[in-house]
Amino acid sequence: MNFRKTVISLSAIGAGIVALILLLGYFMPNSVFDFGFERMQVLPDSTAPIVRSSKLEGPAEDGEKIRFLVGLKLRNEAELDKYIAEVNDPASPNYGKYLTPTDIQALYSPATDDVDAVIAFLQDHQMTVLNVSDNRTLIYVEGTVAQIESAFDVEMNRYSITDATGLVTYTSNAGDPSIPVRLEHTIEGIMGLNTYARFQSNALEGTPEKEPKAPAGPRGMSPEDVATVYDFPNANNKNVGTAYSGKGKKLAIATAHTYDPDDMKEYWKQHGIVRTGTIKNIYINGKSTTLNSETTLDLQTAGGQAPGADILMYMAVDPKFVNFTMTFNQVVVDNDADVMSVSWGLCESFTGKRQMKLEHTIFKQAAAQGMPVFVASGDYGAYDCKIPPEKDEDGKLVAPPLDVDYPSSDPHITAVGGTTLFDSQGSRALEMAWKGSGGGVSDYWKRPSWQHGPGVPTSEKRNTADVALNADPATGYSFRFEGKWVVYGGTSVAAPEWAALWILIDEAANKRIGNANELIYEMGRSADYGKVFYDITRGDNGNYWGPGYKAGTNWDHPTGWGVPKGEALLDWVVKSQKTTSP
Repeated sequence: MNFRKTVISLSAIGAGIVALILLLGYFMPNSVFDFGFERMQVLPDSTAPIVRSSKLEGPAEDGEKIRFLVGLKLRNEAELDKYIAEVNDPASPNYGKYLTPTDIQALYSPATDDVDAVIAFLQDHQMTVLNVSDNRTLIYVEGTVAQIESAFDVEMNRYSITDATGLVTYTSNAGDPSIPVRLEHTIEGIMGLNTYARFQSNALEGTPEKEPKAPAGPRGMSPEDVATVYDFPNANNKNVGTAYSGKGKKLAIATAHTYDPDDMKEYWKQHGIVRTGTIKNIYINGKSTTLNSETTLDLQTAGGQAPGADILMYMAVDPKFVNFTMTFNQVVVDNDADVMSVSWGLCESFTGKRQMKLEHTIFKQAAAQGMPVFVASGDYGAYDCKIPPEKDEDGKLVAPPLDVDYPSSDPHITAVGGTTLFDSQGSRALEMAWKGSGGGVSDYWKRPSWQHGPGVPTSEKRNTADVALNADPATGYSFRFEGKWVVYGGTSVAAPEWAALWILIDEAANKRIGNANELIYEMGRSADYGKVFYDITRGDNGNYWGPGYKAGTNWDHPTGWGVPKGEALLDWVVKSQKTTSP
């Protein structure tokens, strides 16, 4: 225990009394003393893993201001877990009876008294509470380094690291913070004491494109190519039976920074897309002026395949953990969107357990509200931490550690992997697992009850990916960015493609269809599997760094159940709702 920075001075107490207090604290771990300070409980797994690979520059300045989040635990969480299982179980009387945010707040959000107690603790240390989320699970706070060190009994330092942008200096806690014992059943975690930790885009640039209507393949697939190859049930697919547009439905894209509306107009024009749905911008923690390729391609992808759907652009001011957590939470609290798409992430080892646990609370609420979330599975194959292989003493390459991308590994997420697709203007030639497709076994999440079927490992942990779509930048997609035609790939394109497909399914069913994974794995186990999926049986996701995992018959790590036969998949899901609706 570290009492290096006590909240209230004990100068009036003799040294012998202090020693006695500390001794009692050792033998009475749940006690709260009446001598002017509280026993503190360490919050494990609260130090950003990036600190381990950074250079210590020295102590942080006492007056530096940091904005961070205090995440609170849900009430009755076991009951919520039970309800989520029931709402997705056709045999349950609660099947399809999704909760509203008001329901969540009344039944499961932290009690207002508990929230007030945390706020009082923060204010006792002169910190400023900037915002409390509507579901009362996130408290947004500003404090100085000195206040943070005093409140959480933690040392704050300056660190440096070289990343893709060059040398970066940042502030972070050196170890895990502590909280008062009396609040340990209320506080889930503290996020944002590290000012660098952030998610990364899962988009990869391919070969620049000269013509927007260039042939499909390495020159860039058009929305029409995608819809035709995967038989999407929309007007982009000239062979479609009934075309849907997403009319009356809303799709949320959780992202960072911003986009240029002129790029959107030119993209729709050149690809012959008539958008009738609206586009609404929701800014989180400020309005960024930085154009972002990920945000651009997500909107062009989803907006192009679901032109009648309203697109809700939830754009964080930057991709730091704090801002993305608040973005995810705002999508869920608003509950306007029927589907959420996310193309950002980070390997589990670099994200950290406390961060994942905090956001799991958010995705759990999305599941209870019937909001499926499609997330890119990563672009570095089975080695998602992007640590290149090293050579052994014989000069042979040694594969880096296996890791999966988060948040795609969360059990309430549909992880979208990638393929390499060789086609000729919509005619399928060959499709195999993309070397960069994220997929593997989670180190943190348990394997959910729905994750079973032919090919699915019976391991204890969650397996990814769940589904896939073309993602190889060498066989990538046509996009308009910063006034130029470019080609991009990555699972970050595959995720919004799947999200758009699910919006079309919602329109056809005329309702929200929640946890997509429950239905996807049911399809995979059914006799209709080959009718609704193309099974990808070739390739691997070794990223040329190691063996990775091989694609095979039925489910596999690089591609999950495979890529969709969109119209048949829509028909299967809609039919399942008609036969099981309460």
